[in-house]
Amino acid sequence: MNTNTLTEFLQQAQCQFQVYDLGRKVAKINNTDFEKVAENTVPYPYPIQQHAYIGLTFWQVNKPQQEHFVWFLKLPLDEQGLLKITAQTSFIKMVIEAMGENLTVEVSDKLQQRLASNPFVFKPAMEKLAIFNAMMNTNFVRPASTFYPATLEYFSGKTQWDDQWQSLGFQGIADLCARLDYDNNQQTLIKALPHLPHQPLQSLALCLEHQQNIKPDLAQAIAKQAQLALQAKQTENAILLLRAISSITDSNITKSLLEQQFNSDLIYSPDWYVCIAGRCWSQLQDETLLNRYFEALANHQGTLFPQLFADLVAIPTLREKVLKQLRLTARSPALSEAIGLLFSAMHSETKGAQ
Repeated sequence: MNTNTLTEFLQQAQCQFQVYDLGRKVAKINNTDFEKVAENTVPYPYPIQQHAYIGLTFWQVNKPQQEHFVWFLKLPLDEQGLLKITAQTSFIKMVIEAMGENLTVEVSDKLQQRLASNPFVFKPAMEKLAIFNAMMNTNFVRPASTFYPATLEYFSGKTQWDDQWQSLGFQGIADLCARLDYDNNQQTLIKALPHLPHQPLQSLALCLEHQQNIKPDLAQAIAKQAQLALQAKQTENAILLLRAISSITDSNITKSLLEQQFNSDLIYSPDWYVCIAGRCWSQLQDETLLNRYFEALANHQGTLFPQLFADLVAIPTLREKVLKQLRLTARSPALSEAIGLLFSAMHSETKGAQ
C-alpha cells in the first residue's frame, strides 16, 4: 500500500470514516475538511501545543453493520499548523506492520498492546471519552448507555436534588447532553438548572460545552444562572456556565454573557482567562473583544500572557487578528509591557536556536 495521508490510507483500505477533534472540545470535523488537513491544504482547525488530538472512527464500506473501530491519535503540527506528512506516513507504516492492510481484523490482546505502544496514539481523559461515546451513539443512531435512564430521572426532578446525584454516572450526563433533541431534554434542563448542587452542575456544564444544538431558551437559562452565580460570588460556577454555552450556534448569547463578565471580579481569576482561550476562542474573532481580552489579561494576569497569546495565535481563524494586536498603537502601558516581554522572549528563543 503506497500512501502518504490518513484519508488515502482509509480509502484504499475500503473504509468509511468520521473524524472528531478531541483537543479543545469534542467536535465533529467534516470529512472533506479533514481531507484538506491531511493533504496539508489547510491548517488543523483546533491545535493544542502544536498537536492535533483526533478521534478517528472507521468501518468497512461493504459491512455497514460491522462494529466501528476507533483510533485516538496525537499528531504533531508544524509552525504553520499543518499536519506533518512524515508523522502520518510513520503512523501508517506502524499500523501496516502491526495489522497488515486489513484494518478491521479481529484485534488480539497482543496486537492491542502493540497498537497502544504506537507513539502517535493517546488515551483521552475519562470525561472526553464519555462525551465522545455519547456523540458517537447519537450520530450513528445507537442506544444510550445504561446510565441514561437514571440521569434523566434525576434531572427531571423525580428524585432529591441533594441526595441522589452521587449515584449518577458521568456517561449518563454525557448521553443526556448528546440527546438534547430527544425526550424534551432541553426543557428538562431549563427546569433543573436552579436546583442543581455544584457537582452535578459542573458535570452538566462540562458536557454541554461540546454541544452546538443548545436552543436559545436553554442558552438564556444557562446565562441567567451564570449571572446569579456571579452575584453570589460563586466564581467557579460562573466560569463553568460560560463554558456550557461556548459552542452554541447563536453566539450572541455567549458574547453578551462574556461582555458582562468583563465588568466583574472574574477579571482577577486566572481560570477565567484560560476558559476563554480554551473554550470561547470563537468569540475573540470580534477584534474589540479580543483587544479587551488582551488588555485585561495584561493588567490582571500578566504572567499568563505569553502562554495564552501563543495558544490563541496558533488557532487558524484567529491568527491574523491576534498578530494585528501587536501592531496597535493605542494600548495601555501594561499591554505594551506584556508585548515587549513577549518579543524579548521570542528573540531569546531565536538566539538560543542559532
